[in-house]
Amino acid sequence: MKKFILFLIILTSSCSFNDLTSEVGNIKKPRFESSKPSIYGKQNNLPATNKPQSNSQNQKSIVNQTNGTENFIDSNGKNIVEDKDFSEQDLPELKPQTAKNFETNTLVIPPSLQRKIQIALFLPLTGKNKELGWSIYNASILSLFDNDLNNKIELVLFDSKESAEDNQKSFKEIIDRNIKIVVGPIFTNSVLAIEKLARDNEITVISLSNNHELLNKTNNHGGIFVGGIIPETQIDKIINYSMDRGKFNFAVIAPNNQYGKIITEYTKKFVRSRDGNFITSEFYENNSKDIERAVERVIGSFGLPTASKNRDTSYLSDYDRIYPQVILIPEAGKTLSKIANSIARLNKDERNFQLIGSSQWNDPSSLNDINLFGGWFPAPQEQRFKIFEKNYYRSFDKFPPRITSIAYDSILAISKIAENKSNLKIGFNDFLEYTDSSTNGFDGIDGVFRFLPNGAIQRNLAILQIDNGGFETLESSIPKFIKY
Repeated sequence: MKKFILFLIILTSSCSFNDLTSEVGNIKKPRFESSKPSIYGKQNNLPATNKPQSNSQNQKSIVNQTNGTENFIDSNGKNIVEDKDFSEQDLPELKPQTAKNFETNTLVIPPSLQRKIQIALFLPLTGKNKELGWSIYNASILSLFDNDLNNKIELVLFDSKESAEDNQKSFKEIIDRNIKIVVGPIFTNSVLAIEKLARDNEITVISLSNNHELLNKTNNHGGIFVGGIIPETQIDKIINYSMDRGKFNFAVIAPNNQYGKIITEYTKKFVRSRDGNFITSEFYENNSKDIERAVERVIGSFGLPTASKNRDTSYLSDYDRIYPQVILIPEAGKTLSKIANSIARLNKDERNFQLIGSSQWNDPSSLNDINLFGGWFPAPQEQRFKIFEKNYYRSFDKFPPRITSIAYDSILAISKIAENKSNLKIGFNDFLEYTDSSTNGFDGIDGVFRFLPNGAIQRNLAILQIDNGGFETLESSIPKFIKY
């Protein structure tokens, strides 16, 4: 009898219900309609309660946000534990327990109740960016059920909020929970607020920012990975593609801010290193009058042959002048359309300008402007994102922001590392040392990628062209890294 009571005590203590976070709001869980395998990993269905479940013989758990309890789903799609009459539920099948079992400590723990590697999702769940935060949460859940095939990972949700003070306060909760892997935050200011805390506490943070100023904020045990596509990678790719197609003369029209100036400096660097001609750059304030002034100056600008630079140029003909062949515009949305419209309207001499852009162009709004048709830009290849987009819409009745693929791929990478871990610890160096012989990195929605010691995430990009109604792939991304 005493041994039986001991069994009940041990079993009860293993069934802890972990609330992801308190009062973070309600969200619709994924609603899969097919049991067919996902191209990214295993595809899962949801039971009638609309909670995610696994199709494998193992079990997963997702926390109910509204009542702070977990629903444990068995391999037949039944809730083992739910917030209602416990007697109505089927208990997991346990191996027969004997006195010998207890004496030798061989109590069988159901897979859904075993300890897991905790991953913090550090996202804005309240405030002006909450919709984006919840979209990234949704993508993370889809990735978990596609890629965590061995049920080793538990996602723990934290509200990053908005101010630096609140960022730090929330991040200290992650430290208190002894969680060592974090996905998020999104914005540069939030990352800067917590980067020292991450390094000092040996926490690996996969931020969703693409700000190159966040590089080199790592040590041997933790720090910041920059999950977005950094400007240097984008500009290198599009300049190289343009020059391979016989276009050597470049100009830039960019916003008068730090980002615009960084893009311009990278353009100068890559053009000149490849023996091209950087003709001019113009910066604008975000108003129509200043945009037109910048456009007019770029259209009228020209360079001179080296032999003519120290001579009187008043006699030179148009044939002697080197006009821009390519105009780079690192913008998006309405401002991008204003610039493209101004170029078309003010180009009185009808010079043949090739418009190129950054990955910001990879947005449905770019497809609505006829003046952008034929424009080139670097971005991840589109095919996999389109499939992900359909799965996301099927689950949440809305389309995902483009940034959600970074979160999906981050969870994918963590899952791949966890597959090869015999313990519950993943550290900074595990991201650097992981390799797959077929890609020499990870292979996700946005193509192949790998983590570098300085915090960069290296990616192979494609070149896309804006067509009437869609993005056409002009050059596919390389599917494998060179091994180093």
